[in-house]
Amino acid sequence: MRLSRLSHSLRDAPAKDMHLGTGTALTFLVRSLSYLLTAATGIVVARALGAHGRGVYALVVTIAYLFPAISSLGISWAGIYLVGQKKCSLQQIISNNLAFWLVVTALWVSGAVVVGLMRPGFVPDEFRFSYFPIIGLGGSALLLSSFSKDLSMAGGSVLGYNAIDVADSLLRTVLIMGGVLILGLGVSGVLSAWLLAIVLTSTLGGYLIASRGRPRPSLSLPLLKTQLGFGLRGYLGYLLQTANYRLDVFFVVAFAGSATLGQYTVAFGMAEILWLLPVTLGEVLFPKLSGLDPASNTETAVATCRRLLFIAAIGVLVAVGSGRFLIGHLYGSEFLPAVNAFYILAPSVLFYTIHKVLGSSLSSRGMPEVNLYAGAASVLVTIGLDLLLIPRVGIEGAAIASLAAYTTNAGVIFTMFWLVTRRSPLDILLVNRSDIRSSVHLARTFLARGEA
Repeated sequence: MRLSRLSHSLRDAPAKDMHLGTGTALTFLVRSLSYLLTAATGIVVARALGAHGRGVYALVVTIAYLFPAISSLGISWAGIYLVGQKKCSLQQIISNNLAFWLVVTALWVSGAVVVGLMRPGFVPDEFRFSYFPIIGLGGSALLLSSFSKDLSMAGGSVLGYNAIDVADSLLRTVLIMGGVLILGLGVSGVLSAWLLAIVLTSTLGGYLIASRGRPRPSLSLPLLKTQLGFGLRGYLGYLLQTANYRLDVFFVVAFAGSATLGQYTVAFGMAEILWLLPVTLGEVLFPKLSGLDPASNTETAVATCRRLLFIAAIGVLVAVGSGRFLIGHLYGSEFLPAVNAFYILAPSVLFYTIHKVLGSSLSSRGMPEVNLYAGAASVLVTIGLDLLLIPRVGIEGAAIASLAAYTTNAGVIFTMFWLVTRRSPLDILLVNRSDIRSSVHLARTFLARGEA
């Protein structure tokens, strides 16, 4: 049966042998479901809590999500590369990652509680003490889920990787929407429901880790040094990239307040939906490219980039045409000030595509520091323009700063990719007839596999 062939193409395999089209299609479908559920949950939360409550919720969750971004040091991401290059076993990576996780999460949780008790001057007045354990435990659970996803991908398990995303989306939707619609939860209740969903997802992640090897923490200092040697070069760049995506949240709340932040998060969340395909493809592309020779790596990255840019450009046109209608009808008139910021942010998907595809190609060649260079340049743009524009023009200024940062980031990565490969810029950016034929053939093949 053709369905069995589709299932066979998704079975665990060495990362270099993963079927890029099938793996991307599955991940895209899962991510689409995730974004749909997240958007629906966001709409319910925004209508129930209002702009101010939505802003407080966004700030707490953003801080929790910063922990895995700050603390991972790139060791889990490095594991994908090291396993793909056969420089260590998956079991060794599992043991090292778990030992590392236990240490850093103990520090994070205790630190969050101490800050909550001491309440230094930078803590917003509306932050209750109960928010700090949520930040601590939520960040810890998020890091474990992130590690389990990377370990699944290092083992060639696209199914395991996507199972965590599905569980995360479904649990958050059921618990948060159920709590709001049935129990009438406020900000604290919604945050508690979010925490429960994140913890349950991390429990699944722990189970998947156990299914791939012995979940026994055991720190190997030589291996950790190797992981850090590769991972830190990409981690510092990833940290700066995260700053590009999240710093505007803190600048907006500082200059304009929680209610305005609630409106901005709607604009940013709508724009992020357009990132779905490049995010999806990038997650499958890096482990795939890590096992290819330089020539095959370049060819795959170039073809993928130009095809994805074409699709993204169509998405931008559709989104801009329907943005006001969607925000006004889905979120309500209180969030209409987000429309102009959304229009500014929508084209960011074009630059994010370049970052995700070409950056994955360079990182898989052993050049993860490319993200450091691009992140360093773009974070300066983010901070400078946020400070200049947000006090003057509000969330539109934050949107302009973000778009300028994404443009700078993509420009640096594109230039470095061109210096390494010497491929024609037009060959990288503009779709051609062979791309269209290949895409049609791939779609037909995938659909045929799914038929009984």
